[in-house]
Amino acid sequence: MSNEFNEEDLVIGPITGMRFSNKDVMFDFYKEHARLSGFCIVKRISNKKGGDIVRHVQYGCDRSRKPRNKHVTKRRNCRARINEILKENAKDIAGLRPSKNIRVAEVLAGSPENLGCTPKDCRKYILKSRKLQLQEGDAQSLLKFFSDMRQKDREFYYYVDVDSFGLRRNIVWVHSHSKVAYEEFHDVICLDTTYLVNRYNMPFASFVGVNQHRQSILLGCALMSSEDITSCKMMLSTWLRALNNVCPLAIMTDQCDTIKAAINALIPNTVYRYCIWHIFAKLPTKLSGVLDGKIAKVEFKALVLDSINIAEFERRWTDYIAKYNLDGRD
Repeated sequence: MSNEFNEEDLVIGPITGMRFSNKDVMFDFYKEHARLSGFCIVKRISNKKGGDIVRHVQYGCDRSRKPRNKHVTKRRNCRARINEILKENAKDIAGLRPSKNIRVAEVLAGSPENLGCTPKDCRKYILKSRKLQLQEGDAQSLLKFFSDMRQKDREFYYYVDVDSFGLRRNIVWVHSHSKVAYEEFHDVICLDTTYLVNRYNMPFASFVGVNQHRQSILLGCALMSSEDITSCKMMLSTWLRALNNVCPLAIMTDQCDTIKAAINALIPNTVYRYCIWHIFAKLPTKLSGVLDGKIAKVEFKALVLDSINIAEFERRWTDYIAKYNLDGRD
């Protein structure tokens, strides 16, 4: 327990406006206050807002939730809780707040009219630059890891893409065993970009195949600054270069226009299909507001999985659209 507070403070408990040196001190303080008052606490809310530093956290009584039924329960809808908000000025990579940076740009340009973009555009660029730049310690750790892997395995491949400002935008790596596996199992590949690395909000992409035992095998990974067409092309071309430019026979992805454009541009002869799992996962959103939604989902899966040929699918699809009045939806 920290020495910041005496026993009287612990008995009285938290007061609006109190300041703590960090969230751990606050947790210890409130935990001790709860013990003296005869209740236990749990973390109820924690928000990092895209970074690794907690911006807002709430602790409350472990009996804080409302009881759901009349049976015996420890829930009592107790209102005892404490909120912490990190007080920190948001600054960009140059050490200035975005608003100050925009003002400097306006002065250098002569006037806001000569800036060539709106303040909103400037703010978006500053925030995007923050996202692209890894923290120095993490960047060095990542490069050291890749260097160590290269020393242990000469066939290990990695590539770090940087822009003109030295910001790391895209990272691709392929293990040697992935190269060997790809030589045998490059007929059908699944490219999944639906992961997000929360700390930097960077999409994580994985290339996955299937071996002769119907087991998933990892064939490459990538971290991307965004899912725009430039990043997607760079990722795909780098991955292919690591595998001696041997193209897969077929590739499956999520329904992403930029990835589709990159595939059509770089490997036009590869059969391209949407992943059925992702299609089914979006059914609740796509069929929202439809009467008999559960039946509509079952019928959709049946027409996709049970259609024998293209003609039958087209006929059943037309009937399905008309039955549930889906014409005009995406």
